[in-house]
Amino acid sequence: MLRRILSARLLVTAALLLSACSRPRQSAIPVELLDLYAAPGQVRVQTVLAGAVPEVEAALVSIPASLEHREAAVADSAVVWLILAGKGRITAGEQVFDVSGETIARAPQGWSWTLEAAPGETLHALRLRRALNAQDLEEFAKYPENNAAPLVKKFSECPAYHEAIKSPKTISRTLLPENFVPRMALGTVETTGPDAVGRHKHPMLEQFFLGLKDNEITVLADEDHVILPEFALLHIPLGSNHGVEVADGKKLHYVWMDFFMSKDGQEWLKMHKPVEESK
Repeated sequence: MLRRILSARLLVTAALLLSACSRPRQSAIPVELLDLYAAPGQVRVQTVLAGAVPEVEAALVSIPASLEHREAAVADSAVVWLILAGKGRITAGEQVFDVSGETIARAPQGWSWTLEAAPGETLHALRLRRALNAQDLEEFAKYPENNAAPLVKKFSECPAYHEAIKSPKTISRTLLPENFVPRMALGTVETTGPDAVGRHKHPMLEQFFLGLKDNEITVLADEDHVILPEFALLHIPLGSNHGVEVADGKKLHYVWMDFFMSKDGQEWLKMHKPVEESK
């Protein structure tokens, strides 16, 4: 009898081990999909990857046709908008801008915002809000030219740069240069497979990746990897040795968002070499 019980227990243990081994291992690279497909009946604000990066909040704001979303300025935080899909307009102060997918918008510190969807459109925007400390607030006075008027640009109109870890065919652009928002910079990377962004580390900054339309890539970080599809937000584990791969026939097109722990960390951006584009 004892032999039968032990034998049965061994069989159960073996089955559990086999089941555990067959389960896919959860990646340590957090990814969250953005819901751009359900048209809401009212303005909807959804926090994305809550708490992933200290001092930073990312939220998807979805505005149905002909409705508007207003946000008052907050003295101790800075806001950047990434328009992902739909058409509408943004009002910053007394200035009004028509906007559509793949547009960045940043108003001078202390300005309020109004976003309005066009008739028949649902406007989807990712709102990035960065908390500012006393030193950050002092930085604005050092760069008055960056805080004099709104910055509203299509991604495709932003200046290009080259980086050694990327192939010659890769197109990289700076969306938000340094010193517009203290300790923060944004840009895009675009190429087609087969291609890659070489592995690298930057322990001086936290980073998000945002997959744009038709993006389908594999993000690697240390021993982990995960698929980043279109319209999804990913957090690069701090200090990890990470890179990106895109397979033959697939597209790589994502926004990188750098959040530096101190201003000294912005030295990292010197690796971005400006490219003179033909007109």
